[in-house]
Amino acid sequence: MDSTHPLKALLNFHLASDSSAVAHLPYILEILNSEHFFSSPHLTKWTARLSSLLHSKESGARWAGLCLAHKTSVYSKSIMIECAQSWLSIAIPILYKKEPFPTYTASINLCRMVFSSATDTPEFQRQVSTPNVPKFTAALIIFLEKESDLQLKQLALKTLTRLVPLYPNIHRTSHAALSSIVSRIFAQSAPNHISQQLVGPASRLYSILHYTGGKVGAANLWRKSLDESMGSAWTAFIGVRTTFPDENGRFPQVQLLHEEATTSVTLSMERLSTSIRVICDLLQSPTQRPVQVPVGSLTNLASKMILVTVENEASPGIDPIVWAMETAIIPRIWKVACELIKCLCQCVDRRLTPFSSRLLSYIAFHLEQKLPSIQRVPLLETVHALLTHCHPSHSPILSSRLTRIALSGLLVILPHQTDVQSNTAQAADGTIKNKKGKKKARTYEGDELFRTSGDVFCPTTDDANALLITCDILQLLLQSADVSPALRSMASRVIMAVFLGLPQMMPATLSPHTQVYHTLLCKIREVAIQLGSGTTSAMSQSLNLVLSAASSMGIDQDSLRKVDMLIHPRLPPLLRPLPQVDSFTLFRSEESVEEAEERQRLGLGAPSDSVSNATQDVLMDDSSKAASFISRALPSTDHSISLSRTSVVLTGRADTGASPFSSSSIIPLEKPTVLNEQRIDPGIAPLSSAPSSVAAAKPTGSLAYPPQASRTTYATNTPAVDTLDVDEDMPSINLESDSESD
Repeated sequence: MDSTHPLKALLNFHLASDSSAVAHLPYILEILNSEHFFSSPHLTKWTARLSSLLHSKESGARWAGLCLAHKTSVYSKSIMIECAQSWLSIAIPILYKKEPFPTYTASINLCRMVFSSATDTPEFQRQVSTPNVPKFTAALIIFLEKESDLQLKQLALKTLTRLVPLYPNIHRTSHAALSSIVSRIFAQSAPNHISQQLVGPASRLYSILHYTGGKVGAANLWRKSLDESMGSAWTAFIGVRTTFPDENGRFPQVQLLHEEATTSVTLSMERLSTSIRVICDLLQSPTQRPVQVPVGSLTNLASKMILVTVENEASPGIDPIVWAMETAIIPRIWKVACELIKCLCQCVDRRLTPFSSRLLSYIAFHLEQKLPSIQRVPLLETVHALLTHCHPSHSPILSSRLTRIALSGLLVILPHQTDVQSNTAQAADGTIKNKKGKKKARTYEGDELFRTSGDVFCPTTDDANALLITCDILQLLLQSADVSPALRSMASRVIMAVFLGLPQMMPATLSPHTQVYHTLLCKIREVAIQLGSGTTSAMSQSLNLVLSAASSMGIDQDSLRKVDMLIHPRLPPLLRPLPQVDSFTLFRSEESVEEAEERQRLGLGAPSDSVSNATQDVLMDDSSKAASFISRALPSTDHSISLSRTSVVLTGRADTGASPFSSSSIIPLEKPTVLNEQRIDPGIAPLSSAPSSVAAAKPTGSLAYPPQASRTTYATNTPAVDTLDVDEDMPSINLESDSESD
């Protein structure tokens, strides 16, 4: 067994010479694992070979030794503690010499691993870490101060961010030098695009420098850093609003960061973005003791930034070029404001509730405008964060505004009214046939799949993200917000329309990324399940929906819990009866005045909305039986008009407590006409378990004549009705039976 030990094979073949070690280093690092460093007589030979590589005169061999020592420290803490002193005596001096970049990287990684892995060993801390950490920090500061490689600077900043919280007292003397380095990086980031890549690591380093103040002074240093960052953010914000007057009509007076006003705007915007990033890192950084967060001041800053709007023209006496630049960066101001608000939601959580309504109203104003998706996504993410981390708003007006915004975001999936009208017109033209045997225009099922004119609903990633976030927002609003009943009913109808329309849509028509389709379908299903779990009767009728969701998502505990909740409800019975599923508004003929106003406000319509105003509508009373209804709907006069097969849109009404035909049919009659006798297809009557339900499900229709048509066309959502000969009798209908006969 000993002859086949992996370390022995590596020592005999791959590490036999320095050149062989360099050549086989990737393979050695790939196969090494913790099992290789169990008790074995080859560990002594392994550590001796690493020491030989570290003391080699060739830079490649030293690099290989540093990499192998780092990997050994990862898999064996005992070997690292035993050999750390000798390894550091080689690794730290390398940082002060002229070496290739890979050697510097390997040396920094090894030192960071040694200093951060044995913090639970006091004797190791006293003998190894305390004497060597200052030397290592000084070498990293030299790397940051001199002109060196960008990746090396990033590595040095990340390493210091890791070590300062572990050794705060040792880095107390380096606080001034580190603060100076970070400030210089922030100042140089605006004109230099290369330095912008250092802003993130430098901001994270700045957010943990308060540890150097100790347990007592750390809180004061943290608050001082936060106040300085807020002051810098206010100054930069004023610098990007020099051409816009304040509430008193006065233009701000601020010292320009550059002699050129246009360049000063760019520098101020970069400084504002950097300051907000530093504030977010400070809020997310851990502290040794509780600190007081100025939530009001931070919310005021975010409100000022989110309130900026685009104006149509500049004020008199203002440089139009500067005004145009400040107007162009307004979306960036919104974005950094959203980042600050989301960070506040994550850090202070429910304590942001007193300010959530005001922030939501500001964001709702922007979302009500026509903005591109790349600008809407940060705003929608902020709304979702506020609704998730704050208590629900008690303002029905604000909740209704947000619900309308969410519904308008979902309407992109539904077909436009013009598309429905064109499809209806094409279907009507394709089915028209007269008695002389004219060939009808054939439309094939699935023909739309071969059309190249169709557009993708979410062509970009931002469009898809906006759609998915909108679903989450709508679910939160319907779950906890105070939404008006009319708007809630409209939301239910939209969710149902989307849920029924998605399975008929190909994933490629929704987004180029097929995962978006499945994610959206799952989210819409969750909202539908939430809407269907309001009452006991609603839950029983929504069982198939829940089971289909469970089958599509796979068998897991969450799905089984939902099914178990529906089958064995453990909640007490409701004290008052809630509306049944049948009482929800599903059709336009059932909607109230408030729902009609909400539908028109959202832009939801139907083909019947665009019928010419020249068509005269006659309201007919359908309160009698079906036979009398048919006789009145088909008057007999001297003139005759042939009735052809048509496909029409019908809206049905199921109104409990009213007469079976209490609905009204709007039939335009411009002159006396007579209709040829027609045969009623047995398949058009709805099936029911009770005779009275046949009459209760009687639909009401809106029938109109196209201005250019020479024949009368009736609209109905029932299957097509064939024309008959004039001398054929109309069959009778037995309303007392469930079955139909010709």
